[in-house]
Parts: sequence; C-alpha cells; structure tokens
Amino acid sequence: AMFFGLSRSFGTLDWPWSLVANACLILQFPLLHSLLLGRAGRRVLGGMLPGPHGRVLATTTYALIASMQLLALFTLWTPSGVIWWQAQGAVFVMLCLAYTAAWLLLLKAILDAGIELQVGALGWMSLLQNIPVRFPDMPIGGLFRLIRQPIYVAFAATLWTVPVWTPDQFVLAISFTAYCVIAPRLKEARFIAIHGDRFRAYQARVPYMVPYPRPQDDKTRNDLTIYNTVADRWWSDEVRWVRTLRNMVPARLRYFDGFIDWQGARVLDLGCAGGFMAEAMALRGAQVTGIDPAADAVDSAAAHAKCAGLNIAYDVGSGEALPYGDGSFDAVVCVDVLEHVADLRRVLTEVSRVLRPDGLFLFDTINSNLLARLVTVSLAENVLGLLPRGTHDPGMFITPSSVRMKLAEVGLVAGQFTGIGPRGLDRRGDLTFGRWPGTAVIYLGTARKAASDVSVANASPKEQIST
Repeated sequence: AMFFGLSRSFGTLDWPWSLVANACLILQFPLLHSLLLGRAGRRVLGGMLPGPHGRVLATTTYALIASMQLLALFTLWTPSGVIWWQAQGAVFVMLCLAYTAAWLLLLKAILDAGIELQVGALGWMSLLQNIPVRFPDMPIGGLFRLIRQPIYVAFAATLWTVPVWTPDQFVLAISFTAYCVIAPRLKEARFIAIHGDRFRAYQARVPYMVPYPRPQDDKTRNDLTIYNTVADRWWSDEVRWVRTLRNMVPARLRYFDGFIDWQGARVLDLGCAGGFMAEAMALRGAQVTGIDPAADAVDSAAAHAKCAGLNIAYDVGSGEALPYGDGSFDAVVCVDVLEHVADLRRVLTEVSRVLRPDGLFLFDTINSNLLARLVTVSLAENVLGLLPRGTHDPGMFITPSSVRMKLAEVGLVAGQFTGIGPRGLDRRGDLTFGRWPGTAVIYLGTARKAASDVSVANASPKEQIST
C-alpha cells in the first residue's frame, strides 16, 4: 500500500468518518508501540499469555502486536482518491531503487540489533531451549557504529522514497517521521537506566541520526598500536582484519612480479608488521630485511619466519631513520605504510638513500578524496569492521599526483600506478583482492632511483630490476 502512496487499500468509509478512522490508524501505532515499551506496558505484555510463559514470550507478544498494528494501518486505510504526483521513466526507476535500498537498510539495521529480538523469536527460542530469556547486549556494531538509531532512520527512509505521492502518504510520512525522531529518546532513557555510563559514552561518541563525523582526539586516528595489540595472533587466522591484510598480499605481489626478478634481490620490507609480505618475497627467493616500529609485531614476524625455516632479518625502527647504509638494497617494498607516516618526505628520502642506483621502490597507499574516505573509513572501519575503527586518518591520505611530486623531490622517478580492490570472497567470507581500473581508492605504484642513463618511463618492467 505504501509503495502506491496509500492510494490502494481496503478501507471504504465515507467522509468525514474516513478522516477520523485514518487519524486513529496513524495514532494507534506510535502510541501503543511506545506505551508497551514502558514499565507498565511490559507488565501488561507479561500477563497477556496464561501460565508461566507470559513473561518469557513478552518479546514475541510485542512483535506480534506491532505487526498487527501495521497490518491494520495499511489494510484498513481509506484512500483519499487524490494523487498529487506519480514518477515516470528514469525517475520511477531511481525511486524504486531508493525504496528497495531503504528496506534493505532496515533489514541490515534489524540484523545488527539482533534479529531474534526484533522479530519476536527470542521468547520462543528461550522457551524451546528451556532457558531464561537472554537479551542481546546494546547494539554498537554495523550501522550502529555510524548512528545510534539506524532502524528508525531506515524506516523513515522507506516513507519518503515511494514513487507515488498522495495527501495520504504525505500525512503518514510526516507523522511517522516525527515519531521516528522523538520516540528513540524514550528508548535511550531506558538504555541509560540499563547500561549506565557505558551507553552515555556511546552517546558521546556516536551521533543520534545523522552520520556526521564527530571531533576525535588524535589518538583515535592513525592508531598504530593495533599492530602490537594483535601481534601474538598475527599468524593465527583468528583476527578478521589481519586476515584481510594477508589476503591483499597475493594481489600486491602479482603486480610487483611484473617489475622485479625476486631471486637473489636484496629487498627491504619497510613497515613489515607481522611479516606477511616479507615471507612471501622470501619464498620467491629474495634476501629480505624487514623493519617496523611495532616491536611486538616484529617479534611475531621473526618467530614465525624461524619456524618456517626462512632466513629473514628483522629490525625495529621507523622509516624516518632507517639503520642501513647508502645503496644497501635493490628494492624497497612499502605497503600499507605511506598513509600512516608522520613525515612522508623524510621517509621517501630515506628510501631513496638506501636504494642502490636504479633500485626499485614498490608501494601502495590510499588516495585522498571523498570516495576513498567513504570506502576505507566509513565503510571498511565503521560499518563492516574490516579494520579497527581509527586505523586511518583521512587527512594523511595521498593523491597520486602528490606522490609523484614527492618522489621526484627525492630523486625517485615514478613509474606505473594501478588500482587494487576487492574482487571476491574466500571460504571464510573474507574479501579477496585484485587489480582495479583507476586509482580512486587504493593504488599500487612503482618508482625508481634516478640514474643519468635510465628512465622508468622508457624501461620495460623486467628490465627495471634486471641489472
């Protein structure tokens, strides 16, 4: 009914009784819905079923009543018969897509909040298992990372994306949107009573309904402590975001393989963390040295390499002050690093210094634009949890043109850049990665230490490291 702007329903009352009945249908849902969530309402719900199971099935009763209320609203509504506007052509398609997206967003929010509770199955599940009702913890993951009330926001979105507009739909949209804005305040008061300071901290950190970025301390962005935090589990496959980093290695190597013969090459893995790239390069025959400021992660990398029988030298240090002599390496590999360093120019200067003449710099980093911020921070960190929240500071992202300029300033001639991004899922449901057209989000790049008779632009990939 709502898809057609409430222009189609089964109500047949004449004016003015249709107006009275429609008003009652609109009011009955928010009023009863809110009253039943109160203390007295919960007592009523617990007593609606006979015997000892009334309280256990209270959530089921509540969900059943809410469903019947909405069913009554949409089936008993008496249409006004007036259609203000009906979308056509491309606009109709766009609104249909938006309407579908709003319902999918609502489903996602319900899943994030705990679908057993939201659909009323929690009581039956507890009864069948003969256990007390165990309510899920307050939701803070998924869409609840972005805003505190995603269910209400998504429901309101379904009201405003219909392709048919009538006076009926307008009144419904205004009334229920007002309810969606006001009612959660009562819900949050109940959450404060239950969760106390924990929910107050969540309120201070996450906006109510509009996902605008709130001011954060510097400590919460570009958080490099995460590498030491999971160092003892780096190779265990227990941590999802670490598995994501590991899944990026094959795509990176497939690209870098086209520019270097790893066999016997002296390679520095700058920002090696727990050693995923270092071991992959060592298995290709490279003489690898890894360095990272995260001491615990470096210890984990060294221990795993020893168990694997790989001869990899590991050091603790930063890219701003590399403890190696001039021209020590044939190549420097630097992935998931440049967008984190405090002094990019200093790091690139050090890279150039430790490279031999005609040595190769292989890297990746994140572009600086709205799309990159949306994908890597808002989506990957805040919604999907692919990375810990606060991993990146978007202010440190770097455009390809800026990278080329900074490389040139330190005597490195930029070569080819290409995009990298998700291409599928593995058996565990983790993202797998591959080449992407364009460099709008994450991009791989090559550069070469300048020499008087060599130009990256004119050399074939394999020739760049064959000397």
